[in-house]
Amino acid sequence: MYLAIRHTTRYRYTHPARCTIQYLRLTPGSDASQRVIDWRLRAPGRATRHIDGFGNVMHVLVIDGPHDEIAITVEGEVESLDTVGVIPAHNDHLWPVMYLRPTALTEATQAVRDFAGPLRARVGADRLDGLHELSRAVSRAVAYRPGTTGVETTAAAVLAAGSGVCQDQAHVFAAAARLLGVPTRYVSGYVHVHGEGADETASHAWCESWVENLGWVAFDVTNEICANDAHVRLAVGPDYQSCAPVRGIRRGGGGEDMGVKVTVAAAAQ
Repeated sequence: MYLAIRHTTRYRYTHPARCTIQYLRLTPGSDASQRVIDWRLRAPGRATRHIDGFGNVMHVLVIDGPHDEIAITVEGEVESLDTVGVIPAHNDHLWPVMYLRPTALTEATQAVRDFAGPLRARVGADRLDGLHELSRAVSRAVAYRPGTTGVETTAAAVLAAGSGVCQDQAHVFAAAARLLGVPTRYVSGYVHVHGEGADETASHAWCESWVENLGWVAFDVTNEICANDAHVRLAVGPDYQSCAPVRGIRRGGGGEDMGVKVTVAAAAQ
């Protein structure tokens, strides 16, 4: 599927900021599941391109001098391929075992242990089948409900609340899968959702788990599917903090208002 994507993040400050540094993971890479046809980044200041430790394209944006607004826009076209959710590991920067380590957002608390425990035997007997069941279990335990969590909400807190958004469902899946001995990484990106009720207001998140003799298998808990040609991967990492689309620091600026607008549409071939 050919997808046309436009993503704008806009910051407005109550007082002028003197300096801002932003880390942008807003540029997809080409791999076995997608091919970047065209991609452009527009932002004020100086943006330098790097590859981070997880293999993601990252731009470091530096804005010197007074500013009370920042608008960052990326847009382009990507051909996304339906690989039935399987992504080979030939371009990986890290061994899969590195994604067994918990993070502050995916800590294996007692709540996570209680949730994942009943699935241990199934995952041990048939990893792929067990991971599908884990995805269904997370979907049942964590209802999709925007506005109930934030970027610092842990997997344990999400389980206690019983609701959250895609990043929260991904954190619960990752925490449980790692506890069960399955290397799992968090994925940020986009998904093309069409039809009545489609939500194009935010980026998307899902997980990829390591299955021997297959590679990484992508589980989209929110949509209860394996990732397919409607998905575009931006970045991977242990959790949201390591692959957030925009993250940074500033000096001055007072209060902050942030707005995000994302559109993902099917494009002509």
